[in-house]
Amino acid sequence: MDTTHQESPATGGPGEPRKHGRRKVVGAGLGVLAVAVGGGVYWATRDTSTPVQPAPVPSWTPRPHVPADELDTKWVGVQTHTVSVAEDFGQWLGRPLDCVVVFGSENDWKAIEGPWFAMDPPEGQDWGAWVRDDPDNRTLVISTAMVPKDPPSDWRARGAAGEYDQHWQRFGRNLVDTGLGSSIVRIGWEMNGKWYETHYVGESEEDREDWKEYFRRIVMAMEVEGSDFEIDFNIAEGPQNSVSIDQLYPGDDYVDIIGIDVYDSYISPIDPSARWQAKDEKVNSVSAVVDFAVAHDKPISFPEWAMVAEGSTQGGGDSPEFIDQIADVVASTDVRYQAYFNSPEGGVGMTLEDAPNGSAAFEERFGATGDAAPEA
Repeated sequence: MDTTHQESPATGGPGEPRKHGRRKVVGAGLGVLAVAVGGGVYWATRDTSTPVQPAPVPSWTPRPHVPADELDTKWVGVQTHTVSVAEDFGQWLGRPLDCVVVFGSENDWKAIEGPWFAMDPPEGQDWGAWVRDDPDNRTLVISTAMVPKDPPSDWRARGAAGEYDQHWQRFGRNLVDTGLGSSIVRIGWEMNGKWYETHYVGESEEDREDWKEYFRRIVMAMEVEGSDFEIDFNIAEGPQNSVSIDQLYPGDDYVDIIGIDVYDSYISPIDPSARWQAKDEKVNSVSAVVDFAVAHDKPISFPEWAMVAEGSTQGGGDSPEFIDQIADVVASTDVRYQAYFNSPEGGVGMTLEDAPNGSAAFEERFGATGDAAPEA
């Protein structure tokens, strides 16, 4: 069972119940474990030379818009697959975590339809139970590929035509049935980077248009009875040549959060202020994504962000300035959530424990009394 994820070359390889900004979930958090088992997997052996046959568009009505400034914001999270790690992180920070980011497997359709953390969690990784224990104050952020590994070259067109709708209906049903129907879902995260063949937006305008239509069909198909998902359209800072976020965006009706993954790497200036300025000059920079989100009245997110060790990836190392730069955005903008990538994997090369200065800044800004965290 694959409970890991590939990291992008961007890194080298009790209060009032929170507002979800949507309808009240029917049965959420009740721990219902009647699982709808997915059907057979035919996809891997399909003859991709046959013409794409469009399927009817699912019956679906866009959800009412909730203004960004009416949502709970500044949720604090971390990326991990182990519950005890999240709990230890919250204890160190002096506040419970609002969310945790996990990654689904892309081995086959069955793995996508029934994510491991919902259907068959290993010991210590039962995130359904974690949410069900406190559903008003805990949210799982689910990162999912759009197709299984080794996809056919025309997978975007096939998805756009509705060929994969049934898989996403099962995905939605399985999450609702395991008490995860209020999760935030990162569909095809970092789609503007070439490192993920299972959700890369593609090289051509035709590919991008098919990708956007497929994204819309996934959103429609996964909205089953009892679901209250939030959809995070999550890009990587900078990549995909000059293709900007407005050319990738599937539309306001299908997106609740606009996310950006940011790492302090691949920037040549040494001075922290100059590094931040250089990052701001990239296509799809933090400020560009914030401006885009504000124009669409959507909250933003930082689903993955971290300091990066010095070395071949031009990481900034122990940089309290980088921590403060992200925290300043969170404190001043409608940021739904941020989740620190506290792992040396994927070229990050360090954790907060390895960075005493950055760690102190993180605790000050995102801890119990921090200005970049929810009020206690």
